Amino acid sequence: MRTSLILIQPKKDQTGFTLVELLIVIGLLGLLTSVVVLSLPGASSALEQDAQRFAAKTAALRDNAILQSRPMAVQVTASGYSFLQRRDGSWNVLEDRPFSSTNWSSGITVATAAEGSMLISFESTGLPSESAHVDLQSEDQFRRITIAPMGDVKLAEAEP
Repeated sequence: MRTSLILIQPKKDQTGFTLVELLIVIGLLGLLTSVVVLSLPGASSALEQDAQRFAAKTAALRDNAILQSRPMAVQVTASGYSFLQRRDGSWNVLEDRPFSSTNWSSGITVATAAEGSMLISFESTGLPSESAHVDLQSEDQFRRITIAPMGDVKLAEAEP
């Protein structure tokens, strides 16, 4: 039994890619490029993350003040924020997670109703000492965190 190998040689005008193959490759490259661009973090995402993190930690601090039946506070400065608890007649800094001191992300500035640092305290009932708001800004993006008179911590758009 004799077997032979037949090689098919393409003609010179049949080499290369077809138009359909090129369009598929270009479409896939465009799709991959859009996925990469959309997944890159922007300046507004850092602002959004800082605002959400601050609001969530402040609400958790309020709940912790109720659970421990002890006054607690958040101190906001231009560089970041820290959490305090009232013990033996003085404010002591909390360093336990999730209440460790935190710096704002790069490029984020803070504006408070008060000049310099701001202390927002929560009584053991969860009520704040006064209503307050903290405005975060990054480039032309604004976010406002509001502490309502009943202790609710809300994240809202801020007016520039």
